Amino acid sequence: MAETILSLFMVFLVFGSLLPLVHDMQIRLEMKKERLAAYETLHEAAKIIASTGSTHGERSVNGILYLWQAEGHCVEYVDFQEKQVRLCIE
Repeated sequence: MAETILSLFMVFLVFGSLLPLVHDMQIRLEMKKERLAAYETLHEAAKIIASTGSTHGERSVNGILYLWQAEGHCVEYVDFQEKQVRLCIE
């Protein structure tokens, strides 16, 4: 019985120590996915600017609204942590 409790304790200890790492990795992955969608939005915006001459627009990806502007080649969005993000290409 004591060996079983000790084994369970060790398993919980290992998983408990890995949980913060997994959570951090999930947050970083979500941020990278949002950033990728922002750069894809800038790419789509460049095609729209070249074809129609439009100076601004928007695109929704996975419930996040990406607003782009031709001036400064920038895109703005609110990330999953409710922070305002602005990416510009120089």
